[in-house]
Amino acid sequence: MTKEKIVHIAEAFGGGVLSMLTYLANHAASAGVDVTVLHSIRPETPSDFSKLFRPDVKLVHVDMVREVNVRRDLRSVRALVRHLRDCRPTAIHLHSSKAGVLGRIAARIAAPHATVLYSPHGLSFLRGDVSRTKQFAYLSFERIAARIGGTIVACSGGELDEINGKVRAKSAVLVENGVNVAEIPPRRTRDDRKIVIGMSGRASFQKNHEAFVQLADKLHGSDVEFLWIGGNANEIPESARRQAVACSGWVTRERALALTSELDIYVQTSRWEGMPVALIEAQVAGIPAVVTNVVGNRDVVTHGLTGYVASTADEMVEYLATLRDNRRLREQIGKAARNRAIQRFSMSAIFRQWQALYGLGPDEPLVDTRDFEPVTADHVKA
Repeated sequence: MTKEKIVHIAEAFGGGVLSMLTYLANHAASAGVDVTVLHSIRPETPSDFSKLFRPDVKLVHVDMVREVNVRRDLRSVRALVRHLRDCRPTAIHLHSSKAGVLGRIAARIAAPHATVLYSPHGLSFLRGDVSRTKQFAYLSFERIAARIGGTIVACSGGELDEINGKVRAKSAVLVENGVNVAEIPPRRTRDDRKIVIGMSGRASFQKNHEAFVQLADKLHGSDVEFLWIGGNANEIPESARRQAVACSGWVTRERALALTSELDIYVQTSRWEGMPVALIEAQVAGIPAVVTNVVGNRDVVTHGLTGYVASTADEMVEYLATLRDNRRLREQIGKAARNRAIQRFSMSAIFRQWQALYGLGPDEPLVDTRDFEPVTADHVKA
């Protein structure tokens, strides 16, 4: 029997993409599947990323760049072709838009019979930090790449709707992001009477940390604290009251999860998303969330049941104030969030769907459905 071989290709080797990649690679490797990760390095890539993977997952650096660069992109395709020919994979999993384009070209050349899956992890043409011209260019790239082949795997229902409505791919399916439930501590009751409202992640236009600071300016008080997990004071806009937000600075992933468990309310102010892992983790911890009304956020949070989805800044203030002033409501929503998130986002259940997509049939070893315990990552994921 030929051993199944999965190759992951990732240019966006950091943040939520890296989190999902480690879960998927480690789960498959734990079942005896041959797993190789072809990756580039980004500024946000943790220096100790190799510790996140099982020793039997092969890590191979391939130079890829985020922006379009014809000369470097051609070199990247050649390198990918060479490695794919060496690996001879039965399944190829592409992560984020650049790897999605380059990987499908390389797969068509080097592994035409392999199953090809592409996870956008947030569609590039939904980015709010680029011009409409660039958005259209990104959409055009997605449409062209979709014609090359493969199946697009959306991580949220909203993302799948965008793919079906705009990319018009021949094959698109939904597999939501999952998390290792066992490693996420449940919300911890504190002795003090303060309300702690927090967010987790890096400073970026996408995550819109400025909006979080503005919320703190309006709602901060002697009994209400705002905590930015992973943020630094020098990243807070000069115009804001810096004392309104406490910043943890760089922390390990284990510490980030511990800090999240001490929050009373979680906030996600993103301008766009795929399906944010940090938000899922907060819901698993049993923390009510107030989030912006964008793809990904509104897919995780059920409005009025596990949190609130706000369409305006004023609505965010209103929902935060409502939760701030009603402890019983916070506990009720937090309990519902935890119960639903554990059922819905457990990686052990999610991976069964990936197992089918990878073509790991009944003759292959069954993946251990218990949550895999990865090595603690020394970084904060976005």
